[in-house]
Amino acid sequence: MKTLLERYSDSLLASLDGITKKMDLIRKAGTILAEAKIAGGRLLVYDRNYSLSYDCWTRASGLYDISVYRRVQKAFNDGDALILASYHSGDSDDLAVVRELRAKKNTRLVTISPHDRKRKPESGEFLHTLSDVAIDNGCGGFAGAFDVAGVKGMVLPAAREINFTINWAVQCQYIQEMIDHGRPPTLFYLVHFPYFKEMDAVMKKRVEKYGY
Repeated sequence: MKTLLERYSDSLLASLDGITKKMDLIRKAGTILAEAKIAGGRLLVYDRNYSLSYDCWTRASGLYDISVYRRVQKAFNDGDALILASYHSGDSDDLAVVRELRAKKNTRLVTISPHDRKRKPESGEFLHTLSDVAIDNGCGGFAGAFDVAGVKGMVLPAAREINFTINWAVQCQYIQEMIDHGRPPTLFYLVHFPYFKEMDAVMKKRVEKYGY
């Protein structure tokens, strides 16, 4: 019988391996995000608990105009593109964000979420049916967690790691598309680098001038 550590490792590795089967969708997602940015829109990231947004902000802030949507209380604009990551197929808060986005013209939506239909949301809508590119994280309705003898409830979820990895894979394609169009995205310095604020001030001027 496998140990708990072995079970978790197998589950995580299987989920990561499943990402390779989604490369066509990942490429399509990166392409439409670049198209929106080149057309003058903004690239935005949202997840309800802000963990992925914070990861984007601290590790690659130059890729995003607003990485922590709603926390900064800014509205969507026409032409915006949004990556929305979720651990649920029909979370009401996530759906509300999608409706706000879709109220604007020419917007693009990429979702990273489970495509689990076993538990129908109260609204009757699923995130992946409303997006331009829907990437299934393969973690089901329980965030990839599983049962363990002697413990009440499901434990050891892997969805966060999967969502993060898919997001960065999409960013790979986005960056490549921008480079191929002669518009390499401006990258800001990581927040823990010395003098990052001064360096970022220079980068922000470039974004204001060129839009990317």
